[in-house]
Amino acid sequence: MFLFVGSLVILAASLVLTIKTRFVQIRMIPQMFSLLGTLLLKRNSAKEGKHSIKAHKALFTAMSTTIGISTIVSPIIAIKLGGAGAVLGFILATFLGAAVNFTEVTFALRYRKKAADGKILGGPMQYLHDEVAPFLAKAYAVFVFLLMMAWSCCQSNQLAEILNSPFTGSFRIPNIVTGVVIAALVIGVLLGGVKRVADLSTKLVPLMFFLYIGTSLWIIFCNTGKLGAAFELILTSAFSPKALGTGAAVGGIVSALRWGVFKGLHSCEAGVGTQAIPHSMAETSAPAHQGVLAMLSTFTACFLCVLSSLVALLTEPWLDESLSLGIHMVAKSYQLYFSYWGIVVLLVSTFLFAFGTIVGNSFNGSQCFTYLTKGKYLTFYYLATAFVIFSGSIADVAFVWSNADFILIPTVLINTLGIVYLTFKKKELLFQPT
Repeated sequence: MFLFVGSLVILAASLVLTIKTRFVQIRMIPQMFSLLGTLLLKRNSAKEGKHSIKAHKALFTAMSTTIGISTIVSPIIAIKLGGAGAVLGFILATFLGAAVNFTEVTFALRYRKKAADGKILGGPMQYLHDEVAPFLAKAYAVFVFLLMMAWSCCQSNQLAEILNSPFTGSFRIPNIVTGVVIAALVIGVLLGGVKRVADLSTKLVPLMFFLYIGTSLWIIFCNTGKLGAAFELILTSAFSPKALGTGAAVGGIVSALRWGVFKGLHSCEAGVGTQAIPHSMAETSAPAHQGVLAMLSTFTACFLCVLSSLVALLTEPWLDESLSLGIHMVAKSYQLYFSYWGIVVLLVSTFLFAFGTIVGNSFNGSQCFTYLTKGKYLTFYYLATAFVIFSGSIADVAFVWSNADFILIPTVLINTLGIVYLTFKKKELLFQPT
């Protein structure tokens, strides 16, 4: 009930921001693609400061955390627990969430600061401290710090699960090995600072995006005759609960909102504020432009979630009671249509999704840790991050994901209600070009 009520509050706040920004997620779509094209064409000539990154790199860094294993796994979990109607909840959450992402990124760039050593201090902590309440800024930083740890734990957990599952045949990697290797790689990237994180994300995001899309579209193409029935199931499930063999009722509008909206917000990070952290490092003189770009990662997450949902509905692994909840259900779909090579593609995709997200999450967590400690004790943060990543690889799946969900709600409530308040107080900042 706590998660459902929290999701409804966030959804209402997202609707308010959509109206206050005059439906920016529709209005600015042409400009979003125009800005992206301009940045990609001029990426070699654009200037980059010592402690800042190019605007397109900030976008890819933010996308690396948004496009993670949860983008693949969340839809099938939502369908399993809430029925096929949860897909509508995903679409609703990401549509309204785009306005939230635009708002938080624009404000984050307006209120970012520079430390004495020239490093940029960004993220929701700055506007919450300056315009809402300093104690909320600290509370938010603590929750995000914990959330990033929990999410990194979830990513390493699912990666370790698939690498050590029966689907890999004889090529099974022990969970403990996965945990040690991923922890070491992530710390190596983090020690290189924001530039190394951004460079990695810029290379990983396009690769994992097109690899997963290509294989998913092939599965959908092989089942075009079933698409009509899948869409019908989504609509009927959203408004008509269905009794399963276990006696539990799945579906209905409440169930669709409960699981679809909540998992949708989880996948696109709308209101979490974490997208605002890497975007704060962007070399730009127009905060609103960066806010428009930020919506691209929200739409991308929505597209991938819908794609994953259709693959699940067409191949129906969510109805197989022998499969554990999570990445194993996705593996089943791939095995059906690509046999051994499907599992190879999924393993590569999962590794890229997980590694990119863990790096992005760990960087976001480091910024919150820096805010709380004023730049001290980062070594302890790196050690804690390595421990959490390793622990996630050997932890229980249900325990890891349930704890992450409960940390998410207070995090999003503080940030979302904060930017709603700030939008009424400083609405003009969202519409000034520079």
